[in-house]
Amino acid sequence: MAYTRESIEKVIEANDIVDVISDYVELKRAGKEFRGLCPFHREKTPSFMVSPTKQVYHCFGCNASGNVVTFIMDIENLSFKEAIEFLAERAGIPLEEVDLSEEEAKRKKIIEEIYRVNKIAALFFHRKLFSEEGVKALEYLKSRGLSSTTIKKFGIGYAPSNDDLLNFLKGKGYKENFLSKAGLVVYKSGKYYDRFKDRVMFPIIDVRGNVVGFGGRALDDSLPKYLNTPETEIFKKGKTLFAINFAKKTQDDKFIIVEGYMDAISLHQAGIDCAVASLGTALTEDQARLIKRYKKNVVIAYDADEAGVNATLRGLDILEKLNINIKVLSIPEGKDPDEFIKKEGSEAFRRLVENAESLIEFKSKIFKKGFDFEKVEDRIIYVKKIASEIAKISDEVKREVYISAAAKTAQIPENAVRTEVDRFVKRETEKKQKFMYRTGNIRHNIYSSSKISPEKYLIALLLHDNNLYHKIKGVIKPDMLEDSKLKPIFEEIVSSLEGGKQVQIKDIVYLIQEEDNLISDFNDIVKALFEAEDLSQMVDDILQKILLNNLARKREEIRKEILNAHLLGDVEKERELLIKLQNCEKEMLKIKDGQKERNP
Repeated sequence: MAYTRESIEKVIEANDIVDVISDYVELKRAGKEFRGLCPFHREKTPSFMVSPTKQVYHCFGCNASGNVVTFIMDIENLSFKEAIEFLAERAGIPLEEVDLSEEEAKRKKIIEEIYRVNKIAALFFHRKLFSEEGVKALEYLKSRGLSSTTIKKFGIGYAPSNDDLLNFLKGKGYKENFLSKAGLVVYKSGKYYDRFKDRVMFPIIDVRGNVVGFGGRALDDSLPKYLNTPETEIFKKGKTLFAINFAKKTQDDKFIIVEGYMDAISLHQAGIDCAVASLGTALTEDQARLIKRYKKNVVIAYDADEAGVNATLRGLDILEKLNINIKVLSIPEGKDPDEFIKKEGSEAFRRLVENAESLIEFKSKIFKKGFDFEKVEDRIIYVKKIASEIAKISDEVKREVYISAAAKTAQIPENAVRTEVDRFVKRETEKKQKFMYRTGNIRHNIYSSSKISPEKYLIALLLHDNNLYHKIKGVIKPDMLEDSKLKPIFEEIVSSLEGGKQVQIKDIVYLIQEEDNLISDFNDIVKALFEAEDLSQMVDDILQKILLNNLARKREEIRKEILNAHLLGDVEKERELLIKLQNCEKEMLKIKDGQKERNP
């Protein structure tokens, strides 16, 4: 599925780059532009620049460049299409699709139908909960302290022990194989059955309010205790969060991340409306990016058992990489949030949140376990582990405080811990000298800026100043460009300018939709655009460089033809080609002489 050029341009125009990036980075005015700390690499001195006039950004530290769409692609780890959808939703703009292929139209129809049938199934389960068959399930929910209001708010339901859902949906015209694709039924021994049987049902709803799947809790000793919808066209367990549809509306400045459905529901019922559940124990990077879309602060409140602690540590590392402010809530006596809030109340839980440990405090506490600090070897291992974590802290004051605390715990001089921390900092810095940042599926090399081709500079200059077109008109043609991927961009610019239209960076973005491998080139063009004011006087040199490169390629082709003609004994052809080669070299010499005159 692809979107029309007009839709894409409307979305870009409605999402000012300064406003969008300000959701992720604190920007401050710096002359005509805005400056902030780069979100793609760690830095102390801001080198990330955003241009409101050009609607582009560039980091002079790691060479990250792009416009509002590529920024969202990188920061949210989205595809081009997903980034456009994200920005369209942000601005409240409907998207129009281009004519779809037969396969695309078929897939779109399946996705729409799965959304529809999931909603029907959710209503079916909810009604069953309040029927005679659902008495046991309703009693269970009441015993867990849930009110009727909460049950209705979350659309909680009941899946009967027979195949009622299958029969109900077949009666509405749905085919069994489609219901299997939707994850609502399973195929066994030549027959279809309901996937969920005798379970309390929790609809999983995405940020747009769509029912994407279900979690079912067994009411007996059946295993697994919790059963989720399998992966479908619309449900990817690691990409959504339970209760995100409610939590995204919170006025709180943070999300509280819990493990299970009941933990999240109990917190919401208690008035703590910023809770989301990770649908299991391990937080994924996609879930972390979803969190960052709404909040920069999180409190992790996983269970206190070993699995919960391990899950917390994994989640901390993922969140930390995204520069999210993290705290860890430790619930006394190994309780989970649901148990604690029922026994101690919401105010007691809020106090736990207020006193949650910082990231380094939690890790320090965990690292201490199992060590005998009377043993020198254990103290050394502890210092190395904690030093690697302290090294990740960019705030020097905080770093010093933790160095002091670690030295006290390990009973060694502060300088020894500081030396170890500095060693880790140096190692990390050296890594970044080669690859400053990595986002999505693209690795951006720090040295790429020195390899920006003259063709990309030419495109950037034309976007910077449309009036420069008169200098290249009739001189540079699309087939002269060495990189064939750049031809559609160049042709689009030339076509617009020939038609008397103004052309800007936003006017070529839609081309990325058709060529995913254009993204890196597009970012290079944006980087060159930042230098365009300084390069505008060099337009003649850039033109000559393109012409020389084109002639150099022609020269090589002619030489190959001469060799072939010689091997075939075609003297006449060889003579013609030698004259052609001579003329080509004369043209090259003439261009080089012209460069010398301009740059004596």
